Amino acid sequence: FGMVETCISAFMDEYPHLLRTKRTLISFLACLFEFLMGLPCITQGGIYVLQIMDWYCASFSLMLISLTECVAIAWIYGTDRFYKDIELMIGFRPSPIWHYMWKYITPSVILGIWLFSVITLGPVTYDGKSYPTWALGFGWCLGVASMLPIPILAFKSMLSTEGTCSQRWKKLTTPLESWGPSQPEDREKYLTSLRKCKELEEISHSSHMRTNDDVATPFLST
Repeated sequence: FGMVETCISAFMDEYPHLLRTKRTLISFLACLFEFLMGLPCITQGGIYVLQIMDWYCASFSLMLISLTECVAIAWIYGTDRFYKDIELMIGFRPSPIWHYMWKYITPSVILGIWLFSVITLGPVTYDGKSYPTWALGFGWCLGVASMLPIPILAFKSMLSTEGTCSQRWKKLTTPLESWGPSQPEDREKYLTSLRKCKELEEISHSSHMRTNDDVATPFLST
């Protein structure tokens, strides 16, 4: 359920006007498609199909996708914004240790696991039997296909955005004014929390400027 819901929600968010009113139909078609795709795994040679999927998808592409997600959330979206989103949903701010987990520890561990998987990755085998060349090519296609949407959509977004490369990057990595919860009551809470954060930042900045002026005045007077 979790994996199916993740895929469906991604398509719903990408094409809300087209798909949101047809959620039941989309869910049925997604489950039917995955059911049909899983049928080869329950045949007499299904264990060989499952092995090749696990060999190239679970260890290779899954780690790289997870690393990309960590970088996108912690380094592009920002841990401060992520903290505020979680605080809005659960009612309190998570422990500061999560900042280091999201930004440094988790990406480093995932990168280490991925590098180890790449270094030790050899031709797929099962029960001491090697797979034919076409099966190895099929396995690599499965692994790469699950990662292709990330660079393709990133490249498509860069092309469809106006401005220089740096301006396009800044626009694509900065949340829009319309970003936030879709429910009116949740959105009001979200906007209220943003206004409070901006007010605190302005107060902190003003206090910092006054402190600098007080420190600099004696030196200027002499």
